[in-house]
Amino acid sequence: MGSRDQRVIVNRKDSSSIELVVEGYPYVFTNAIRRLVLSDVPTLAIDYIYVYDNSSSVFDEILAHRLGLLVLDSTHALEKMRSPEECKDADEEDESCYTKIILDVGIDENAPEGRYVNAGELSVDEKVTKIVYPETPLLYLIPGQRVHAVAYARLGRGKEHAKWSPATVAVMQYVPVVRYDGSKASVECLKCLEAYPEIREKLEKGEKGEIEIAHHINTSGLLYCSETECKDALELTYNQDKQILYIESTGSLPPERIVLESARILEARAKGLIEALKELEVEEK
Repeated sequence: MGSRDQRVIVNRKDSSSIELVVEGYPYVFTNAIRRLVLSDVPTLAIDYIYVYDNSSSVFDEILAHRLGLLVLDSTHALEKMRSPEECKDADEEDESCYTKIILDVGIDENAPEGRYVNAGELSVDEKVTKIVYPETPLLYLIPGQRVHAVAYARLGRGKEHAKWSPATVAVMQYVPVVRYDGSKASVECLKCLEAYPEIREKLEKGEKGEIEIAHHINTSGLLYCSETECKDALELTYNQDKQILYIESTGSLPPERIVLESARILEARAKGLIEALKELEVEEK
């Protein structure tokens, strides 16, 4: 990505998280990506709920709150549904802006016992979304009780409400650089570094050198050790030309898609700013 001195390396990736090393880009650029991940990448969440019947012990308001916080798969919704801004004044029956989710469960009064109703029992349009965590409990029904509710989900952004934020974690840090001299490491220093086996091993061997830790790590303990027990054996600095970006998804979108959407939003805003500046130049002339 970018010129020869600018690149993005995928350190590791799984179904729920991604860790990137961003090289050659300004800190503010990477931080803008991080902030947009939390505030602007759109996802699907329930916005309106109509409760038609609820004889359970759970109040309507509590049921609405639980449904509103369910994680919905938003991959297809991003392609099929219009943006939150376009749907600002849309009717709930507008399928390009809203998708209907129905909860209709009852327990026969002659049933031997009650049971929990889980999120997987919600009826959804699978062409648009699905329940990411179907085992999420919603309420408990005893024999003779029933709940019937119709909910409407739409795309939204985290800056409007946290339920629309696609990430639970979005953090970044400079790449730590550790200079070490094993000949000066004391027993107390080695003990201080128990949480950092990679560095401790080098000190135990009496090695001297420099190591760049290009993965997400809590450096507060390293900083403490370098300023106390390892004052002569360890020095911690940071490579300001490299940042580590770590994103953990709620499950609504794959982590790589979250980063991509964030980058697209940043690009669109930059282009919008350029166009606005050009218009100002024309007005001044």
